[in-house]
Amino acid sequence: MRGIPGGVPGGRSGGERNVPSPPPPPPDSVGPPTVERVSGGVLAGKATHKINPAYPAMASAAGVEGAVVVEVRIDHQGRVATARAISGHPLLRDAAVDAARQWTFKPTVLSGHPVDVIGTITFNFRATKSPKPAA
Repeated sequence: MRGIPGGVPGGRSGGERNVPSPPPPPPDSVGPPTVERVSGGVLAGKATHKINPAYPAMASAAGVEGAVVVEVRIDHQGRVATARAISGHPLLRDAAVDAARQWTFKPTVLSGHPVDVIGTITFNFRATKSPKPAA
């Protein structure tokens, strides 16, 4: 009979050894998430340059007013990477998005690493005065 004394009957000699897998890396070596969601108030507080949207002539003539909420993604350098209106009157949305794209922010650092953030900016359009961000 061939094989290893005390081995498994029918097993192969020189078979695989039972080697444990390496432990997972410690949590802090993985790094922070690449995108963090922040509240609108926190995001507005980090703004270093704000632009008020121009009131669209068609909206003004129609007496349209109200709030437009724009979701923005801010890159790790504090620039607006993407902007899209998620609520508000259709005649006001483009003006709000155009203004939001021109905002700049203090970069966000998490655990010593710069990260992208997602948040919202709310612009309030009133027919009697120029639209202002709701900070």
